[in-house]
Amino acid sequence: MNNKILITGGSSGIGKGIAEHFYKQGWDVLITGRNLSKLDAVASEMPGIQTMVYHSSDESELVQIVDFIQDQWDGRLDILVNNGGHVAIGALDGLEADSLLEMYRAHLIGPSLLTSKCLEFLKRTKGQVLNVTSSHGIKAYPQTTAYASAKAGLNMLTRVWALELAPLGIRVNAIAPGPTNTGILKAAGFDDQTVKEIHAHEKGEIPLNRRGEVADVVENAIALIGGKTTWTTGVLLPTDGGMSIS
Repeated sequence: MNNKILITGGSSGIGKGIAEHFYKQGWDVLITGRNLSKLDAVASEMPGIQTMVYHSSDESELVQIVDFIQDQWDGRLDILVNNGGHVAIGALDGLEADSLLEMYRAHLIGPSLLTSKCLEFLKRTKGQVLNVTSSHGIKAYPQTTAYASAKAGLNMLTRVWALELAPLGIRVNAIAPGPTNTGILKAAGFDDQTVKEIHAHEKGEIPLNRRGEVADVVENAIALIGGKTTWTTGVLLPTDGGMSIS
């Protein structure tokens, strides 16, 4: 029986990069995303990959994922990658509850509930959880109240879950990417000029003097979950060119 991996937010960027790696290794891969056309495009690129529309902020959509794993994969799951989510930038002045709730549902509540629902499957395989967080959850930046606090919370949940699930043989780690060349800013609604300005500003703050590529993040993710280490849990691995320590 093939190994099984579930990746939320797997239709583009880092999630897609992780999916491509395990697909090439012969794993059964299920990716989720919010955009059906992007999911269909991935399915065309990787015949046989499983896709599902899923909003990590919508609790009611968890049922379809659990049912798929139970019915189609016989209740087996080896790795869960909590990668789904998006960016919201805004000042503290004028902050509204909806802005906080949107980020907390996507980056805290959604991953927590999904991981909880998948525990029975992960127990059977002594599987792994990888949380994709952010350097914004390590280093403070202005106008990121909702996003940064959500990612910082996911960093802490990684450690909490690692301790709680270690007696079950389940390992939990996290990777914290810095500014990476993906479409996340464009998806957040920023125009091309603003994205260009943000990219230039971020590059200037990175000690290694370049923005990250998806491959940079995927390589470190694979180092944590790729099977070559079995004695690592509770780790938060910054992958940001030194940005979080600058």
